Amino acid sequence: MKAVIILSAGHGKRMKSPLAKVLHKVAGKPMLQWVMDAVKVLKADQLIVVTSPDLKNHEVLKGADVVVQEIPLGTGDALRLAVEKLNSAIDKVFLLCADTPLLKFQDLKNVEFSKVDLTVVGMRINDLSKSYGRIECRDNYPIAIRETKHNDTAKNISIANAGVYAFKADMLKVLLPDLKITPESGEVYATDLVELAIAKKYTTELVLADEENFLGVNTFIELAQAETIQQRRIKAQHMLNGVQFILPETTYVNHDAEIGAGTIIEQGVHIGENVHIATDVKILGSSYLSNCTIESGVNIGPFAHLRGNVVIEENASIGNFVEVKGSNIGKNAKAKHLSYIGDATVEQGVNIGAGTITCNYNGFEKFKTYIGKNVMVGANSTLVAPISIGDGAYVAAGSVITEDVAPNNLAISRTQQQEKNAWASAFRAKYCKKLS
Repeated sequence: MKAVIILSAGHGKRMKSPLAKVLHKVAGKPMLQWVMDAVKVLKADQLIVVTSPDLKNHEVLKGADVVVQEIPLGTGDALRLAVEKLNSAIDKVFLLCADTPLLKFQDLKNVEFSKVDLTVVGMRINDLSKSYGRIECRDNYPIAIRETKHNDTAKNISIANAGVYAFKADMLKVLLPDLKITPESGEVYATDLVELAIAKKYTTELVLADEENFLGVNTFIELAQAETIQQRRIKAQHMLNGVQFILPETTYVNHDAEIGAGTIIEQGVHIGENVHIATDVKILGSSYLSNCTIESGVNIGPFAHLRGNVVIEENASIGNFVEVKGSNIGKNAKAKHLSYIGDATVEQGVNIGAGTITCNYNGFEKFKTYIGKNVMVGANSTLVAPISIGDGAYVAAGSVITEDVAPNNLAISRTQQQEKNAWASAFRAKYCKKLS
């Protein structure tokens, strides 16, 4: 039987953030969740997460056995606490860190296949100035892990520690009591287990992996690097599935986005959480989408903003500087310019004129607007909810509509236009005389 232990109790002091390091998001998903999802490939019988006291009840830990490290005394101490919670039938233990959100499934499968007592994942690095611990090998077998901050000669080793291990459980229980506090840091390091294993004649193996997959995130600089890499991966997969990004490096796509083939996404687009986009959709530049469903043939943007449980049905069009919030826009409906549609149902074939606003909030409550099939709403209209406009009705441009409109009627609500003969000429003459 297999167990996975994920270490996530570090405070992330270098980030200088009130949010725990492992909860910072990459592509919309907390780093810890990326690691928890990656280890599913191992089909472990037990998942243990070692965390700090303030995270012990966090929703991201759902499904894991949680171990609290009350005082941060290092990875070795955290591992000891986790092993105390191991099921008795566990014979193999995988150890990972929660701050490696780029971890790939295949890297873990390669470790799983190892048959030795202790497997260590390493990565060849070209930049020897990096602060990773180094794996010292003899005849290609790991014999120790050296921390560069405590060992200057370790900086000359080009194989860095990726922070992933597989242990035989019996060996781990034998070695853990022998871990000592490192004087320089006052902490107990799990990395010392390699040297202890060699001293007691246990077998070791090195598994090499891509450095990119094990980028450790300790600062916001590294978090930005991880975001860039994950965005590249996400968009590459969408492109292989038939989605066209005009300038992919300028767009953001959340990890859970669903995008259909034939869709074109222009520069500067933000696709946030819970977005479902069907086939043959066009999303023009600088549009922002979150919590919305876009059906086939829809045009969005540029500079459109969709949020809060929005549905845009087939062949509808949401144009430039239009915000849609919590609304359903029907088939072939159009809102092309400078409008706000909030908490509304807009049926098929409706045309929303430029500058239209649904007034859905009175300062205390939200109210609904219903616009029936094939309604024409004139430009610069204000629809004060709660309100219903019947099928086929017309709303005259510039109207403020406060009452329901019956089907096929014309609703007009604006003051009577007045003209004063020659008023403008007299007004100008008066001011020209003053200025002369």
